[in-house]
Amino acid sequence: MNKHEPHFMKSNQAAGAARASRIFPVWLSIFLTALVLAPARGLAEGTNLQSLSLHIAFTPSSFKNINTRDATTAMRIFAQTAGKGEGYDLDVEARLFENADDCAAQFRAGKINMAILDTWDYLGMNTHGVAVPVCVELDQNSVFKEYLLLTHKGSGLTNIENLRGKDLMLLEGKGGDLSRAWLDYLLLTRQCGTQAEFFGKIEPVVKPASAVLPVFFGSKPACLVDRTTFALMAELNPQVGRDLAVIAVSDPYVENVTCVCREGWPSQKSLDDLILGMERLQLEPAGQQVLQLFKVDRLVPFKDEYLDSARKLQQNLALLRGIQARR
Repeated sequence: MNKHEPHFMKSNQAAGAARASRIFPVWLSIFLTALVLAPARGLAEGTNLQSLSLHIAFTPSSFKNINTRDATTAMRIFAQTAGKGEGYDLDVEARLFENADDCAAQFRAGKINMAILDTWDYLGMNTHGVAVPVCVELDQNSVFKEYLLLTHKGSGLTNIENLRGKDLMLLEGKGGDLSRAWLDYLLLTRQCGTQAEFFGKIEPVVKPASAVLPVFFGSKPACLVDRTTFALMAELNPQVGRDLAVIAVSDPYVENVTCVCREGWPSQKSLDDLILGMERLQLEPAGQQVLQLFKVDRLVPFKDEYLDSARKLQQNLALLRGIQARR
């Protein structure tokens, strides 16, 4: 276990198996409406809620296999459920930013109160301390994800160099840019060039089975997935765990962070209450359902050291790319 990682009770196997195949259903809007109508935690019926406006942003990597409309709805319900638990009636505007620089500009202009960002976007944003991380996601008893490069044990592909010219299945999760950055780092440290130069084709997919099973059945030579996904796939089908080989492992990374703006709140108490509401979402059924939409167990307080490994990757990759450019 990573020295910075908090200790929490492990989820049961049934919940883990369900998470491996979980996707947004077509009745998402009905489900989310039911969440809005759920009673606030610890508040008596008829209690007046304090009104509060919230402008929340997210990037595409926060959601996969979901259209923009459903994603913005989910973001709105996420914030409203957290706020309701602490006695607030949130008027939420949720916006998708395709470009992290645009999101950063809106933060600096004071037009965004909160954002869920993948770590790689956050580290690359120029916010001058305006965007403050407050929470990270806990999933399968960990705030960290490790990325694995997998091949079939019978393929004879035992190291990264063996994959030159071959196709790669890449699972795009919430840290999609982070996993690609690690892959860049892996290739450059082995003097293999860029991803485009090295691989025959990289095929991004959003479902774990679409990444792992082609390698298991021998139709694709390799895949890049996170360790949690691989463990869940192996739990569902133990032969997957026996037949696939790990030929490279990343450092543990936090994939995304929830940030808030320092300014623009009616009071420090309203900001503190909202953060507390996010950290308590798992305590009531409505909050648990919201967390299921995000495919996480709960949110936990941010610690600066959680990003140490990603910062190190960012620095090392910049150095290696500079060396590559001078050749």
